[in-house]
Amino acid sequence: PTPLKEVKWESPNLVSFIVMKDPIDRRLSGDATTSKLFGEEADRTEEQWEAFAKYDGSINFMLTRLTPDHCGEEGENATIACLEHGKELLRRFTFILDIQCLEEGLEALANELGLPIPDVKKGRGRTSMSARERIGNDDIYDFIVGRNRLDLELYEWSKSLSLVDCSALDEGDFDDDLNVADAGDVDQFSDAINYNYTLNATDYSDDKFDAEDDSVFNNQSDSKSTNEELGSEISLASNNITNQDNINIDDRESIRALQIENYKKGNALLLNIHITHHAGTTFCAAMKQIGNTPSNACNGGDDWPETVPRHRPWEYDETDRNAIELRKVYHFISWEFGKKPRSPLVDVNWESPHLVSVIVMKDPIDRRLSGDGGINRMFGKEEERTEEQWEAFAKYDGSINFMLTRLTPDHCGEDGENATDTCLEQGKDLLRRFTYILDVRCIDEGLEALAGELGFSLPAVGKSSGKTSVTARERIGNDDIYDFIVERNRRDLELYEWSKSLSLVNCSALEEELFDDDDDNNDIINNDDDFNDSAGNDGNVL
Repeated sequence: PTPLKEVKWESPNLVSFIVMKDPIDRRLSGDATTSKLFGEEADRTEEQWEAFAKYDGSINFMLTRLTPDHCGEEGENATIACLEHGKELLRRFTFILDIQCLEEGLEALANELGLPIPDVKKGRGRTSMSARERIGNDDIYDFIVGRNRLDLELYEWSKSLSLVDCSALDEGDFDDDLNVADAGDVDQFSDAINYNYTLNATDYSDDKFDAEDDSVFNNQSDSKSTNEELGSEISLASNNITNQDNINIDDRESIRALQIENYKKGNALLLNIHITHHAGTTFCAAMKQIGNTPSNACNGGDDWPETVPRHRPWEYDETDRNAIELRKVYHFISWEFGKKPRSPLVDVNWESPHLVSVIVMKDPIDRRLSGDGGINRMFGKEEERTEEQWEAFAKYDGSINFMLTRLTPDHCGEDGENATDTCLEQGKDLLRRFTYILDVRCIDEGLEALAGELGFSLPAVGKSSGKTSVTARERIGNDDIYDFIVERNRRDLELYEWSKSLSLVNCSALEEELFDDDDDNNDIINNDDDFNDSAGNDGNVL
């Protein structure tokens, strides 16, 4: 047949989508022929499982069909070039769905295309038994994984383009130890995660295709019409909303005070800019105890108001209206960014009096070690990882300067050790505009301090001060590999260290247990003057 790459997927008259599936789960999707050849799965002997594993007809099944030379047939010998052929084709499709949450994906697709949203039963996540458990033999399972490794890489990578983040829907356990990898965490292997229903438009720059100019990929026209329909329902001069006429936008503290006052009055929305693996689950769980939040990981869900578009981030001119409308329903929402934002975060009106913004910062090397299912499949479990696997882990490009790549308009963190001072300064400029910065090292104390600032009470929590007893260097167990990872992520490390000067709580003081009664613990809570001095006096800061 004609190679799929020959189709004009960029045609304005064609909306294409593909449903992706874990290739090992697909391999276990038995049928009559498979049962005849190898027996029913439940009754299969070890000999039959071995024959099943050696069967060539399903090796790298996806790549064999997506690539022009069917290069996936080479199994464990398939090359990186083969994988890249598959990625290039997937980038050209309008939408990618993940079968792990197909019902949610179809609902999100209907929303994107302006179709009636179907009433479907939600199919959260994976089956209760893993593929390894179904096969029941680690050697056979590992053999199948090895033969299909490039299909696995393609599937994990495809999550970065998926319209719905199935892993976020799967999340249900709140890990109190934020510096320890949690197998139930969001799959982060693919430089990917965005919350459900977001417009995960692919970056088509490599294909010389401007997604911003095509309404199929960009929901801006819909959001503008939605905002226009709100009309007179939204008034910035409402009796219950503090007027900003006398506020100098250059005066950061006045802006913050106005935002905080409006939140307390019920007229400003609290928003967490959630970099994946930066305590978003913990933050969401705490905020759910205070008031209404979106149903799915505080990011979105069935209860999302129809008057507000689901895309993120917002444009400058729509920030006020969206924040006011959402505040009628929720007190808090989250924007999770595992994937690069569809538009620059710098374009949001962070100075809006109706928005209180928070970001939780984390040591980028600790974040890099926040493993998940995808990471474990590709590089082995951390405690069992060989030196060769650690080297491959260190060279993986998907998480280089993860924060700067998401915070900066040109994703300049992707340049790794070659990222410039300008790139770092762009990250700092954005952080200055957020209302609050917290540090994951003492997230409980940070949330407690935030509650004090915003006038609500949190349930009693155990204090989380300090790092885990094992350092990242010790966890990696190889100084050369550790230093290599540090160097590639040095700009993220600089940004994190700098951000501590703006953090609401000084985690280092807590770790050192320097509680001095004479200065009323001023070393622990960064006061406004320190915050303002650290932030500088730039003209466009929050």
